[in-house]
Amino acid sequence: MYLDALLFTLIPVAAAAFSGLVVTIRTPGEQVTSAVQHLAAGVVFAAAAIELVPGVLHSAPGPAIVGFAIGIAVMFALRQFSDAAERRSKRRGSPIAIGLIATIGIDFLIDGVVLGAGFASDRSTGILLTIAITLEYLFVGLSVSATLPTRSPWALIGLPTMLALLTLVGTAIGVATLTGASKPVMAAVLGFGAVVFMYLVTEELLVKAHEQGDTAFGSATFFVGFLCYLLIEQAMAS
Repeated sequence: MYLDALLFTLIPVAAAAFSGLVVTIRTPGEQVTSAVQHLAAGVVFAAAAIELVPGVLHSAPGPAIVGFAIGIAVMFALRQFSDAAERRSKRRGSPIAIGLIATIGIDFLIDGVVLGAGFASDRSTGILLTIAITLEYLFVGLSVSATLPTRSPWALIGLPTMLALLTLVGTAIGVATLTGASKPVMAAVLGFGAVVFMYLVTEELLVKAHEQGDTAFGSATFFVGFLCYLLIEQAMAS
């Protein structure tokens, strides 16, 4: 299980590297970026709504609610940290968005722990979460690469890849510490993970997507992403 989880985690790492490669060739246009963000949002939202929330509320509702509450506190504290770091960077005239990069690194580490918890809970849950995180990293990798002042391929590909490797660390921690954990502990961790995913959708992916310009096609891809995740989940369950 341990090696299996780590190998699957390499998929979102590869997605982050691929997004950097795309930027070295050509930065995607606003409509394409918006569509990718909507698609990723639909898949990530489905992961929370279909895979995480029903399961944890059924197995241990009390600990799950505690996990939700902790997740809310952590994610909005992380937002405050990111905003403060961004303000400091602007005052110093830094060409690199240090706050954004640091926040993404912490978020990737948390994603890894949640992914590890998913694999420790059930292999199919881990695989489905991997799919959601992979699409997330395609978008985040594009965002990270776009903030860099350099056009060096080493930087554009290397930075999102190195950040994504923190997911590998988080997965290792999650699997090592949560394999064999009790239902209440697992419910609390996965409840925390559900909030992380929903925060990403509502406060990051959809916000950024609408900044790029709102189109009917872009909005439709959110539901396409949700439907695709639902079909994959049903196929794996049968």
